[in-house]
Amino acid sequence: MGAHAPSLTPTRLYLSLHVGTTNSLRCGMLKQQKQYTFEGHEAPVYSVCPHYNESIQFIFSTAIDGKIKAWLYDCLGSRVDNDAPGHWCTTMAYSADGARLFSCGTSKEGDSHLVEWNETEGATNRTYNGFRKSSLGVVQFDTTRNRFLAAGDEFLVKFWDMDSTNILITVDCDGGLSASPRLRFNREGSLLAITRSDNGIKYLPTLMGSGCLGCSRVEHSRALEDLLNK
Repeated sequence: MGAHAPSLTPTRLYLSLHVGTTNSLRCGMLKQQKQYTFEGHEAPVYSVCPHYNESIQFIFSTAIDGKIKAWLYDCLGSRVDNDAPGHWCTTMAYSADGARLFSCGTSKEGDSHLVEWNETEGATNRTYNGFRKSSLGVVQFDTTRNRFLAAGDEFLVKFWDMDSTNILITVDCDGGLSASPRLRFNREGSLLAITRSDNGIKYLPTLMGSGCLGCSRVEHSRALEDLLNK
């Protein structure tokens, strides 16, 4: 990068991954001009997590051997080489404010792990409880509002407060979810999209604005409501 005046139009880089045994990532502009190739994984890449911290832009990537690597946009190799809990398929995500890093993955034996990372030490500092002993698929997760985590497991959506390792609430959304449903919050955290077993998508409204998270058709205890409203 040269010492040019900043452009008023933000530059967007696009990542390219391939189905199969591709062990590298490619990064380029919208017009398919390749800018960077990141090589170093010994197994096929499973997921990527682009992020920036102040003026530093970087990418986390995971492979199906459970290796986690981090790359700057300079083609000088990985700056991080960690092992994900479970040593298999893992995804990573930051809290909305970018201050906290989480990962969720499932081992070949079906053991799932949702953890928070200490980026400075490259180690996990919190492991969340509540997964099925042998998950029925690779568990997916998402974060919202710098407070909540959600993951799909056992035909349910399970929620945690980021500061507590115990499950906060589980919902079945009136049934019909896949065994390990994929899910994603919208930007505001007011809506959660969840995959169904019939290849459809179900939408779960959340009441994040008032500090409460739930579904209008799901009943839970007064104590849990009080907890969510704190």
